[in-house]
Amino acid sequence: MGKKDGSWIAVIVGLSRSILRERSARRNFILYVIGALLVMFALGTWPLAAWLEESVIRFAFWWGGCGFLAIFLFLLGVYDFLRVMRENDPNG
Repeated sequence: MGKKDGSWIAVIVGLSRSILRERSARRNFILYVIGALLVMFALGTWPLAAWLEESVIRFAFWWGGCGFLAIFLFLLGVYDFLRVMRENDPNG
């Protein structure tokens, strides 16, 4: 196997920068994360509830993932707020 020119880390960093720099892309990404979080909550509450209750590990991973998405969404909102404040700052 030959060595690849790019790596996955470089691709991820490039995508992250492009998403975080543009306001519309950032807001669309926040919308997708909200949608994923709502779907996960709904699936865990109704159709998958019995399956999740069978195993403590499944339950913990599922709701831990929901918690991670919620915290990630909160941090994206804070970042968006700070970026908007910085873009609209009359002093700089």
